[in-house]
Amino acid sequence: MNKPPPIGQSKERAVVRAAIVLVLLSCTLLERFGLNPGGGGYALKPAMFSIYLLVGVAVIARQLVLSTERLLLYLVCLGVVVASMLINLNVADVDRSSMSSFLLLAVMYLPFVFVLKQDWAGADHANWVLEVFANIALFSAMAGIAQFAAQFVVRDAWLFDFTSYLPEAIRAQSGFNTVIPVGSLYKSNGFFYREPSGFSFIMALAIVLEVGRDRRWWRIACLGLALLLTYSGTGLLALFIGLLFPFGLKTLSRYVAAMLLGGLVLWSFGDALNLSFTVSRVGEFSSERSSAYIRYIAPLRLLNETMAQQPWSFWLGYGPGSITRTSADFLFHDPTWAKLLYEYGLVGFLSFVTFFVMALNRPNVPVSARVTLFFAWLIMGGHLLSPEMNYMTLVLVGLMPWVASPGLRPQASVPPRSPPTVHAAFRSASCAP
Repeated sequence: MNKPPPIGQSKERAVVRAAIVLVLLSCTLLERFGLNPGGGGYALKPAMFSIYLLVGVAVIARQLVLSTERLLLYLVCLGVVVASMLINLNVADVDRSSMSSFLLLAVMYLPFVFVLKQDWAGADHANWVLEVFANIALFSAMAGIAQFAAQFVVRDAWLFDFTSYLPEAIRAQSGFNTVIPVGSLYKSNGFFYREPSGFSFIMALAIVLEVGRDRRWWRIACLGLALLLTYSGTGLLALFIGLLFPFGLKTLSRYVAAMLLGGLVLWSFGDALNLSFTVSRVGEFSSERSSAYIRYIAPLRLLNETMAQQPWSFWLGYGPGSITRTSADFLFHDPTWAKLLYEYGLVGFLSFVTFFVMALNRPNVPVSARVTLFFAWLIMGGHLLSPEMNYMTLVLVGLMPWVASPGLRPQASVPPRSPPTVHAAFRSASCAP
């Protein structure tokens, strides 16, 4: 039986958990906000601010420890980035590297070297944080459904994009496909989200978690309806991948049930909701101007034409930020896998993927959710430098203390060994000769 933590420790945990809630809100409902005092092109996103607030609060409360393995891999990743910058600066005819991109990358992944102390493993923290996300997703689903229904009555622009009504000082940068028509209607973006595709991914991830945990079918139905109203392939792809895990007979039964349910919905509401639009998007992979082609096919063409242009480019790439400064005869997007290969080569790709996978190695979170987060980060968008995707993954999975299985708890008679606390690590470092 787990003893309750001391009163002082309970207060510290409450503060840390409040900061975690702020991070999850920043990665979801607060996407359209950003600190932009000068009104320029770049705004500090709430997710970036809130994750460092969480780290600072947790360090002061002595609730964080350093993960030695992640720290070493983080340093390896930065070493590859520096090597790529230096070789392109000194050898390449044209250096397209960006120092600001390097600094952003270093700052983006620094919080990944921390985890919560081992005694959080007995506090049912995994279930708590996943339930917080589930509640945020359910609220988002309701907002998205209400938004889609309201467009039959309300025709004002704020219903799908209220960004212009925000003061510039707290407005996120523009450039997102926020308002997208589908026939005579508009895709639901959940009201709070920048794009329908991002909203659809949150719905898919919430469904995957719900199927893997409590299976509250009324919630799944609400999330599924909201997902359909986004008319986005991102969420459907995430759902397709997530429901594949764990492998087994149950997976097959889930797929059969999902296909039957999908066919029933398409037959019943296909005409009313114009769901044939979503089904027809499968053909986009053959059109060079389509979203699917730009996201998944065009990057392959780019890498095929450029990866071996220089003796070092296959192994170390062209340096941080270089893919955005590359000219091509076709439109292309920069998903994480393509950005890693182009900018840091095969060595950088393997280093960063290993680092991210290690952060996801937490058995107390359903494997289906971890796989969904991994493939979303890797292939479903330009998420290498996306605070929302990265820090949602960190809070939902990466910060978790290690447990061997979801039901295993540390024994009171044999305290588990923990990495040194942040304070202890700094003290030992300061005493080193």
